[in-house]
Amino acid sequence: MLTPGAENTVQRMADVTNTAQIVELWKSSKLSPQTRRSYDTDIRQFIGFVLGVSPKLVQLNDLDLRTVTMNDVMAFADYLETKSYETSTRARRIAAVKSLLRFANEVEWTKFNVAASVPLPEPKDKLAERILSELEVMTMIALTPKGRDRLVIQMLYYTGARVSEIASLTWRSVQPGHDGNGQVTLYGKRQKTRTVIIPKSVYQDLFVQRTNTLPDAPVFVSRKGGAIGERRIRKIVADAAAVAQICANVSPHWLRHSHATHSLDRGAPIQLLQQTLGHSSLKQTGHYTHVRPNDSTGLYLPK
Repeated sequence: MLTPGAENTVQRMADVTNTAQIVELWKSSKLSPQTRRSYDTDIRQFIGFVLGVSPKLVQLNDLDLRTVTMNDVMAFADYLETKSYETSTRARRIAAVKSLLRFANEVEWTKFNVAASVPLPEPKDKLAERILSELEVMTMIALTPKGRDRLVIQMLYYTGARVSEIASLTWRSVQPGHDGNGQVTLYGKRQKTRTVIIPKSVYQDLFVQRTNTLPDAPVFVSRKGGAIGERRIRKIVADAAAVAQICANVSPHWLRHSHATHSLDRGAPIQLLQQTLGHSSLKQTGHYTHVRPNDSTGLYLPK
């Protein structure tokens, strides 16, 4: 089965003459700008490792992908293990290399997919550690002054959205819903859209702080008047957690995890949660049911 984008790319291969062009075609199938940037960094680190030079000095054409061997990929995986990277970071970097080499093989730039049998490291499941209590979330909100920053936290929590989805939100995507609640359209990975509902109070507060009536104006505005950046949103969340005396490196994604877990705890159907989070499969959403099980054999033991 071809990777996304490979089928439409085969016809353009006649113009490809080097690694840089292959990498650009491969990255063009990765719709998220953040994913493209991350993968570019990962591939440069791999090329630098194979050639024995700093990634900062790497030019993509320094390495011909047709000369890469399985031993190169395995050695890169071993090298990453010697560093102090999180397992998830190592897994992503190896996955990037595997994805590129699979793509190169599918478009017939290479004869073999030399990375096909290279395993990915299994990341430690830290989901349970990244879920705030309801009290912690409410404290973060209450201690953040009214206005943009508080609304950013509320929107992350009540929509379960990714940070990129909140940063790119425009007024066109915010509409009135039933019973005074708000209706928000989110644009997720691979441009998939989904509609979520926000409480009446949050919906009303959004419009109180609105300063631009144009439908394509950003909901959350930076100091320079443009859309708020993802980095700024991360700082808003981190600062709110610090003020609430939460001793952890809290990120916006923690609020997404908390949304999922708290809604399930309160009886939300898992299928509805799947739709709200924009998960492609119920299996992905079901991961949250294992974080806070309601039953365990320990409860059956003598007390």
